[in-house]
Amino acid sequence: MADLLNLNLNSSISCHAWNRDRTQLAIALNSKEVYVYSKNGNTWKLDQTLTEHSARVLSIDWASQSNRIVTCGSDKNAYVWSLDGRTWKPELVVLRVQRAATCVKWSPNEKKFAVGCGSRCICVCYFEPLQKFWVAKHIKKQLRSTTLCLDWHPNNALLAAGGSDFKCRIFGAYIPDVDGPLSDTSRWATSIKAAECIHEFSTNNSGWVYSCGFSFDGNILAFVSHDSTIYMVDSSRNPQEVISQRTPFLPFLSMKFISNNAIIVAGHDCIPLVYGLSGNKISLLEKLEVSPTKQKSSVATAKDLFGNRERINMDQAVNATINSLHQNSIKYFFLF
Repeated sequence: MADLLNLNLNSSISCHAWNRDRTQLAIALNSKEVYVYSKNGNTWKLDQTLTEHSARVLSIDWASQSNRIVTCGSDKNAYVWSLDGRTWKPELVVLRVQRAATCVKWSPNEKKFAVGCGSRCICVCYFEPLQKFWVAKHIKKQLRSTTLCLDWHPNNALLAAGGSDFKCRIFGAYIPDVDGPLSDTSRWATSIKAAECIHEFSTNNSGWVYSCGFSFDGNILAFVSHDSTIYMVDSSRNPQEVISQRTPFLPFLSMKFISNNAIIVAGHDCIPLVYGLSGNKISLLEKLEVSPTKQKSSVATAKDLFGNRERINMDQAVNATINSLHQNSIKYFFLF
């Protein structure tokens, strides 16, 4: 049974992130502000509004060990927020990009983070103590469009990136001065060079890659795209072989591993689904949050909505519900 967290918001949540013990929550409401909430007993209260961005915030990530928040947005900027007493203070990140920063992700060791953007590059950012701000090294090889999603390999040296050029790639993102000696090169590559594209995988039907991720042991890469297909690559079997499964659902926007061979996906169908990899086959294992009442597909519901708009005035509310806890697309989720 899912718990409903109602913050009485008047806008959709475009991105969010949790702290380590899930007692604090940072959210952006399709605007330039980031709101930090904290749990007080059974209620949630607004602690602080982060207002450094000058345009819409597109992505947030919260480092669990160092307790730092990183945000990026349409203003082409990223900020690292550190807690000073009870106040979050921003630190500037020098991205050197000319278009919106679309996604951000801390590395597992939290010494660096990656920022995807529309400038056909990925920024791998780390703190420069002499200059006292965060600087970026650019990855540009083979990138042809906007980066929409990122995820780090557990060894902190490999970075997966998917974008609107219908590709998911694995890059070398190892920085010796920041990461120290590299102890594990993984099965994806025998040697890792900074900014090198190690692997490139294509979608079957020219779909934008919305979400990607490595398994806990780092052996499997999974990604989902706008063609309603789930893709997995198992480096322990063949790092060049892409296993895919076309699904009957609307496109997925987010995915997370829950074990080394199972993932949760969610998106425009408003219901989280569990898929697993067995051998060279991806199969549906479970549907979550399905109402026990008579179900109606979200595709039919969408058609009903569009049909209603032709018959009623656009400024009148359309009272339509679907048989799921969420009543709109699931943009992003975390394992709680």
